[in-house]
Amino acid sequence: MKNSFSLLITLILITIFSFFTIFIIQTKSLSILNLSNSYLQTQTKLHLDFFKKYINSLDLKTTCLHDLSFSDDIYKLNANVSFELSCESQLHQNITIDIFANAKTLNNEVNLHERIIKQLN
Repeated sequence: MKNSFSLLITLILITIFSFFTIFIIQTKSLSILNLSNSYLQTQTKLHLDFFKKYINSLDLKTTCLHDLSFSDDIYKLNANVSFELSCESQLHQNITIDIFANAKTLNNEVNLHERIIKQLN
């Protein structure tokens, strides 16, 4: 009777500790996944900011750009430029620039969008 009771207690303890071990491993795995998602989003935001500075440095009226895009293995940057009137117009107008940033890895995908409205004289 003593041996069976000690065997039962041993099995119960092993089961309890294995559940705790699985819980701890899942928590660590989830925190690593969240950290990699956060890193990818931060990198995509940095690419978006760089692309926004680059577009602001361009003279959109003389170049008459409508689409601008860059691609990499992971990152894809795209800008759609729309003029209120037309790019050749000499009147005061607004330009709407939609900037899209996409980062895609094997496990994660991040999409960011920003809209800029510039005034031309």
